[in-house]
Amino acid sequence: MLEKFVKKLNFDAHFHYADCMNLGICVFPEDFVGISCAHCEKEWETQKDSPDFIIKSYGLHPQNAQNYNISSIDFLEKLVAEKQISFIGECGFDLFCDEYKRFEIKQEEIFTIQMEIAIKNNLPVVIHCRKANHKLFEYKTKLSQLPEVLFHSFMGPSAEAFSLLNHNINGYFSFGKQVFNGNKKVLDCIKNLPSERILCETDAPFQCLKGEKFTSPGEITKIQKRIMELLAQKKSLF
Repeated sequence: MLEKFVKKLNFDAHFHYADCMNLGICVFPEDFVGISCAHCEKEWETQKDSPDFIIKSYGLHPQNAQNYNISSIDFLEKLVAEKQISFIGECGFDLFCDEYKRFEIKQEEIFTIQMEIAIKNNLPVVIHCRKANHKLFEYKTKLSQLPEVLFHSFMGPSAEAFSLLNHNINGYFSFGKQVFNGNKKVLDCIKNLPSERILCETDAPFQCLKGEKFTSPGEITKIQKRIMELLAQKKSLF
């Protein structure tokens, strides 16, 4: 699925339709297509009625791991069984702060369950991973069994991205507004990864630059423009 969107203008690989709706910022550019993630039943109720150009995903987010239970998993399995979602996620690991680290074991439990559901149903996943890239390599065998893996807002060096690909993981790496603040790891990935593995995202309404209150899906145009400029610079070196 992701392959056909790699070169499509105004493809947003990751955003949150329900949160954008709540803020009243769901204004999309022409020819927009985006993958929207929801993480609870309330968000899903908003997302399920989104326009056809929204690709729907649902997952159990690692930041909320301590709140998930059997009913949470049952709801995800229901959406999968009814073919209401095209991706599972975002899911993964977040060890950014002590609060999240306390629930690392629960994060592992929830992630493992989602991987098993995705493998069983041949569904791609959207990965959230913050300060925890080492965990991805612990799950390399399961990740390699998935049709596609989108590493949203990937924050590792290109060497780690290549290592994931070299473990037979059909991975794509999406980047957002970090391209405007000189993030060295992001620029390293864009410089070195094959262009067909690089995608643009807004993470709207989140992932703001300093001084901003939120990001809108419409900003995918300027993110795409900047990434295209960086890719053109890479090509000019050869």
